[in-house]
Amino acid sequence: MKIRVLSVMVALLLLSGCHTSTSFMLPPNTDLMINGERITLASKNEEGRVKFKRSPFFWNSMAGIEYTLLQDDKIVKKDKLPSAFRVASIFFPPYGFIYWPVGFRYKCYDL
Repeated sequence: MKIRVLSVMVALLLLSGCHTSTSFMLPPNTDLMINGERITLASKNEEGRVKFKRSPFFWNSMAGIEYTLLQDDKIVKKDKLPSAFRVASIFFPPYGFIYWPVGFRYKCYDL
């Protein structure tokens, strides 16, 4: 029984540490790019916020995660989103701590 509980806990830990996610409130008729990756408006949640989920970021995103707001393929705004160290990355030696220590700081960003 103890082995079964331990296996479930390890599986949940692995699943929870493999991604970082957030949602965005965007101005009308704009597209969002994060680190050069375009976010589609088809991925909205029930509150109308654009949901974004991906593998965590590398150490160079510790000062902020770069984003670009586009309107008709022209840059409207370019800035950095606040980022945070992911404590879960400590439990994925050695790769999690080395390669994926940074995630989004907030659950929702109003751009």
